Amino acid sequence: MSVCGKEMEIRKLQAFVKVYELRSFSRAGQELFLSQPTISTHILSLEDELQVKLFDRIGRSIIPTQAGEVLYRGARDIVRALNRTRADIQELTNHVSGQVVIGGSTIPSNYLLPPLLSSFRKKHPDVCVDLRISDSIQITQDVLAGNVDFGLVGGFAGHIDLEQSLLLTDELMVVASPELGKKISRPISPEKLKELPWVIREKGSGTRQAMENAMHAHKLDFSALPAKAFVQSTEALVRCIMAGIGVGVTSRLAVQDYIQSGALLRLEVENFNIKREFYLLKHKRRTLFMCATILMQHIQRHMRN
Repeated sequence: MSVCGKEMEIRKLQAFVKVYELRSFSRAGQELFLSQPTISTHILSLEDELQVKLFDRIGRSIIPTQAGEVLYRGARDIVRALNRTRADIQELTNHVSGQVVIGGSTIPSNYLLPPLLSSFRKKHPDVCVDLRISDSIQITQDVLAGNVDFGLVGGFAGHIDLEQSLLLTDELMVVASPELGKKISRPISPEKLKELPWVIREKGSGTRQAMENAMHAHKLDFSALPAKAFVQSTEALVRCIMAGIGVGVTSRLAVQDYIQSGALLRLEVENFNIKREFYLLKHKRRTLFMCATILMQHIQRHMRN
């Protein structure tokens, strides 16, 4: 199936690529500054032109058909080539603009990146940043697949195609609500952790992996912790802990304000220091646009400081 016919206008392909990647007509419209009806019209036009259905609409879900999968592979390369050409032309005039797609795990996305993106945008107001938040494993896969320009994750991911640079070291804390904390006898040894009720992050979370590693160092079984709830985000974890469901482990960055205000209580565990590193990931064989490279350098410089 050819996607190079002159009748297949680039704006239709751009709309298709966004709908495919975001699985949403409305979000694709927001990204491209187009109305949802306009996005739908572009997709219908492509379907009429190619005489195939590109998406199945099942309930609220948008699922690519086999033809949609084939078209995406070609259309993605066309859109990327156009974006790269525009960036190269703008580079000649020293004008930094374009879109940068960043993948970030929860802690970097919520607590580290916002002020850095703000300071970057003041210098380069014509750059649009698309921040996609997921767990560290998914972000690593997205970098390898080329779905994001670069990623920030909690934990080292060894892969021959990944270039990784250490950004900072984070401290993880065991925390509880003040009410629950009063019921826990001190001192707390690592062995006593299995006697506490726990709120635990999902598999793939860098926070969970760091906790598992710390317990393994003490020859303790992470799966023996009595879980009262599993959650998919740092915010949900903190809210569940504050509600008294159980104790949990999370980043100092996420809870330092709550600890200072007395909303949360830090539980000191003997000889149980949990550290983890945040890394910036980039695909070794992928060439980034100038705007992505400059943003990556901005993040590295400011985080290390």
